Amino acid sequence: MYTLSDYGGMIADSVRMDAYAYALKAAVGPETVVLDIGAAAGIHALLASKFGARRVYAVESNEAIHLAKELAKANGFADRIEFIQDLSTNITLPEPADVIVSDLRGVLPLFGLHIPSIIDARQRHLAPGGRLIPMRDALWASLVEAPSVYKEIVKPWDYPYGLNMEAAKKEVLNSWSRDNTEDFRLSHLLTDPNRWAVLDYGSINDPDVSANMTQQATRDGTAHGLLIWFDAELTEGVGFSNAPHAARIADVYGRGFFPLQEPVPIAKGDIIDLAIGAELLDDHYRWRWRTCIRSRDDASLVKVDFEQSA
Repeated sequence: MYTLSDYGGMIADSVRMDAYAYALKAAVGPETVVLDIGAAAGIHALLASKFGARRVYAVESNEAIHLAKELAKANGFADRIEFIQDLSTNITLPEPADVIVSDLRGVLPLFGLHIPSIIDARQRHLAPGGRLIPMRDALWASLVEAPSVYKEIVKPWDYPYGLNMEAAKKEVLNSWSRDNTEDFRLSHLLTDPNRWAVLDYGSINDPDVSANMTQQATRDGTAHGLLIWFDAELTEGVGFSNAPHAARIADVYGRGFFPLQEPVPIAKGDIIDLAIGAELLDDHYRWRWRTCIRSRDDASLVKVDFEQSA
């Protein structure tokens, strides 16, 4: 459950918020009906009203919706925003929405019931020819060198006081975590990034995602894990990125770091076969990642072949 401080951090991320504000301004006109899913403290609903929307439906299950009502009144929009404390999948609107705006992502867009909620909203709440904000998210992956991040994960379980904690160490190495944006820059990448998946919210019908890719090491180094991030396209030509090489990063999200079972020495030209999958189970995702690293000198020579899941 997000706190008010969490919502404040989202609003304070100017890379994220500037893009959302621009996309809303481009989409909203005097007769526009807007549905704000996961409205939180109401920033998107307030902006839609400021840009002239005729009617805004702000849906939020969190208690923050009561603060959003106060903010709507303080800004003179109370008569144009209807607040609904519920999940969007449980409600029926009195009219279709011309624009549906949301940000139900976590660290990555594959988070909780984000995708099923968008599918339901598109099918039941969106007017013909209506617009979704965001339009799509593209997920990227790269093998990375990250000794300090890896050390932080394994150090607590590396025989403290002479005790065998290998079972716990194995568990944490089959988990993924949010990185801090300062942890990774372009110099940490061992391969050119591959686009792993595209989530096109106008057509997506399956919350599960899996794909294989092959990368080649661009330098010598030591591989510690996979880094996964996303590029968001909110409307045509408007978006933001979490890429390590992005000029400005929407750092409220962070990125996903998926550790290897052990660090692996890499030579420039080595071939890396990746298989990454995310499967929605109830309201959370189970991730699987397989990393097969083959020698540059003999592609049939396998250095490591790790299969991991979280």
